Amino acid sequence: MSTVSNNTPPDASHYISATAFELDRERIFNRTWHCVAHVSELSQRGDYVCHDIINERVFVVRDSDGELRGFHNLCRHRGHPLVEGRGHVDGRLICPYHAWTYELDGRLRGIPGAAASDKQGIQNICLKPVNIEVYASFVFVNLDLDAQPLKDTLSGIEVELKSFYPDLNALRFVCETEIPHQCNWKISIENYNECYHCPTVHSSTLTRGVLSMTGYTVTPKGPSIWHEGKAQTENDKLYDYDVSHSERAGDYAGYWIWPLVSLCCYPGGFFTIRQWIPIDHCNTIYRYRWFSDGRLDDEAVRALMENHRTTTGAEDEIVVAKIQNAMQSTAFEPGPYVVGDGCGPLSEVGVRHFHSLYRQALNLH
Repeated sequence: MSTVSNNTPPDASHYISATAFELDRERIFNRTWHCVAHVSELSQRGDYVCHDIINERVFVVRDSDGELRGFHNLCRHRGHPLVEGRGHVDGRLICPYHAWTYELDGRLRGIPGAAASDKQGIQNICLKPVNIEVYASFVFVNLDLDAQPLKDTLSGIEVELKSFYPDLNALRFVCETEIPHQCNWKISIENYNECYHCPTVHSSTLTRGVLSMTGYTVTPKGPSIWHEGKAQTENDKLYDYDVSHSERAGDYAGYWIWPLVSLCCYPGGFFTIRQWIPIDHCNTIYRYRWFSDGRLDDEAVRALMENHRTTTGAEDEIVVAKIQNAMQSTAFEPGPYVVGDGCGPLSEVGVRHFHSLYRQALNLH
């Protein structure tokens, strides 16, 4: 695999190679923070949420003392998953395979059919933990138990989010949609982290009925990229938002956090998190999870989700697949970054910063 220049994007080998994807899994996904839920989705003792990080299955559960715990979703007997999706258990975790039973803090509680001699070597067995942290009322996990705390690497995002939603705990999940991106995860994230394509790809949707390109900025900040702008009010609105809904209801902000999540504040008081779920070297799930701040009707949130899915979301789905396909051509080579004024809507400064983080993670020069 070639190196990555500071002046040009990575070459195609980083996007079309299964070997490169395995390196991304080992050095990036297995060592970084992944958003799994909002705290409201784990409000009661026994509530749990599962999350897959490629072939690593994990879950978060609120234990009997009210603490959040994160574990690998593997029974310590034969590895069968203990839970699926999201839901609630009453006081204990029971493996669906051989009914090994665990406390919500991960300690093994019971083994059906075990004799005294069977129990001698298993008294200290517990579920294997994963690192867990709550940041800005969202629950993150990290497979690396020695990872640097997320809050120590981010600066100011929680404060900015609170300027939109003063009580972040009050956000409530309403609905979600998943868009299949037939491309490497990096292509999808690069597409998100620039609006250079917006006037062409989204000329009849995003830039005419949601966001104004005037004053729109993309600003790299450490392991994050901040997108900030204003609601589009000059033409017919793409969806029904009220800029007087709250103090910042006329603004847009998206706070992308390395490597696979963005926290997005939409005009009108809507909120969504965008999650990228890498599947393999050429397939990614682009998941939108939509929330209400408590003052928005659920139907309005669902209508926005569907509107986005069939307009801007559908447009991005097409272009990222075409880019992935193009990278398989022997004639493909990446062109230079268009930086422009450095942070405006037609600048690729966000993409350049993303590639810088990628170089650091893979120790490329």
